[in-house]
Amino acid sequence: MAKDDIVEHQWEKGQSGNPKGRPKKSFSSINAQLKQEGIEPLKKSELMDAYAMVFNTSEARLKEIAADKETPYALRIIILELNSSKTRSRAMQDYRDYCFGRARESIDHTTKGKEIAPTVINLGPGVKPEGE
Repeated sequence: MAKDDIVEHQWEKGQSGNPKGRPKKSFSSINAQLKQEGIEPLKKSELMDAYAMVFNTSEARLKEIAADKETPYALRIIILELNSSKTRSRAMQDYRDYCFGRARESIDHTTKGKEIAPTVINLGPGVKPEGE
């Protein structure tokens, strides 16, 4: 748009040229539209099968699949993430967490299986700690 095309003070101050704004699309409306087009949601078992197939396919074949624009987008993303040295480690971790659950982490607050004794501080003769 050239400067000559701009009409100065086209709207009053504070007035919008598009008062209703751009219509928002909700997930439900997009999902309904995709279902009408025959696209079904990916099931967890299908995702796990896709990963298993990817792990048993040659790198050359995976590159062919990822380059094909007719391949479902989720499968292309999986292949591209696993082929990239920058995202491979994180993709594998996410896959394990999704399939098997996140590994539980705990911190042992003991010493060789024995409970840690509380530290006692002597404040001197006749001095009592607060709260006693």
